[in-house]
Amino acid sequence: MRRTLVLAALAALALPTAASAKEITALTLCGTDGCHKITARAALRGFMDGGYETLAPKQAGPFFNVKATMRAAGEEAGGWTVQYLRAANLIRAQADYGKHVWTRPAGATTQALRAAARRLQPYPAEKLGPVREPPPVAVEDPPARVSRPASGGGSSHLAIAGGGATAAIVLLAGAVVARGRRRHPG
Repeated sequence: MRRTLVLAALAALALPTAASAKEITALTLCGTDGCHKITARAALRGFMDGGYETLAPKQAGPFFNVKATMRAAGEEAGGWTVQYLRAANLIRAQADYGKHVWTRPAGATTQALRAAARRLQPYPAEKLGPVREPPPVAVEDPPARVSRPASGGGSSHLAIAGGGATAAIVLLAGAVVARGRRRHPG
């Protein structure tokens, strides 16, 4: 009985409580003429867990800003803003080193974003900036380092000694194996 109580207590400590888990509480989609708040659970869950990474569009298009609001341990925990291109059904998020990640949102999230965007005017494509990352700058390889050839006809005395030591170790190991077989016939 005591063991059961200890195991139950450990299991309870291992499970995160609902209040301490981070979750998105709202998405606020904004255009040039206002904002619309999305609170549907399926859309919020799909925003965090659904969708998949994809390639950037070939060119910029009209877009909306989407602010995700987070909550942790029952308190406001900040958030972040991404851009939503309705026509391409793509979300652009800021990544490391000023780069961007493009994702295609999950079904419930797509439906909620499109419904909210119907009532708003998007920002013009020119305000989005470049959608494709510039190619990396080509860097020339440094010149090859040329070392001076070893004296003595191109061979190093140290290399010959190292090769000789390796040969001696191999011969010694072979002798030990042969000696062991003579003592313990198989």
